[in-house]
Amino acid sequence: MSYPTALYVDAGLQGSKYFNVGMFAVLIFDYFITLEAEVCAVRRSPNYSITVPKSQWVWHRKWTFVRFIFTVSRYLPFFGIGMTFTGALRTQYYPGESCVRFGQASNVLHIICIIAAEGLLITRIYASWNSKRLLTFLLVFPVVCFVVSYLISDTPLVFNSKNTTPINIPDPGDCLFLGGRNNVFEYAALLLYELVLLCLLLYIRFSKYNNTVGQLQETFFNDSVGYITCIMIVSSFSIIMTMVPPITWVSITDSPQIVIHSVLASRILFNLRASEGQSQIHTTLADVSEIRFGGGQVSTAEYDV
Repeated sequence: MSYPTALYVDAGLQGSKYFNVGMFAVLIFDYFITLEAEVCAVRRSPNYSITVPKSQWVWHRKWTFVRFIFTVSRYLPFFGIGMTFTGALRTQYYPGESCVRFGQASNVLHIICIIAAEGLLITRIYASWNSKRLLTFLLVFPVVCFVVSYLISDTPLVFNSKNTTPINIPDPGDCLFLGGRNNVFEYAALLLYELVLLCLLLYIRFSKYNNTVGQLQETFFNDSVGYITCIMIVSSFSIIMTMVPPITWVSITDSPQIVIHSVLASRILFNLRASEGQSQIHTTLADVSEIRFGGGQVSTAEYDV
């Protein structure tokens, strides 16, 4: 009869587990305090002079591309962080068991969550400039960054990496809640990408909308800059925690990126809808990607989430 064996644990592993469990709690807490903003729509009076709140489930509206990526960025993190939560709570290994596929599936979900959240940002930036060349750049540049980071992630460019250097810690079946230092390239690529987006957003703001003071534009630019700044701070934190502390602390970086991306992407969308609801411009509930900034002035803002 085979008996389970206890997995290795130290202060670093325990701290990483606590931190990731805490981030899962933050995700759940934020979901419930923003649920009302997600399920409440705005109905206008016939003369479009006032707004009347109307409770309405947004899932009943038609599906669009933007609504799809919003749903992914809003709900898929519960599965991705849930898998991280499960791995963090694991304390025993059963002979013959392997956790490789579980870890790979968790990583894939994490990547999809980040892509969806960034997709929402890309649609907003594209809507503010409406340039096909800009859209091509926004799609190609991150692909190049992350492909390059992935290709060099399994090379011995980082010292004491779990990916390229044997670590003297028992890890049967790869079930230990342990990360690798080579993930630093992915965080660096994300930091570079966000920095480029920040510069691009500021250029659009002060070149095309310098004399515009509309509430919708103000919300869009302020929230987008705040979003990018927070992602850059979290990415810098991830780089530091990946390279500086002992290897057992690296897994502390698993959840923050996903949670921050999901929380901020959702809140920006809710803030945009609130700004639209407070404006006196005739609008309909359609698609957030159709935010139109005509000639430096807001012509319409439409939502479907």
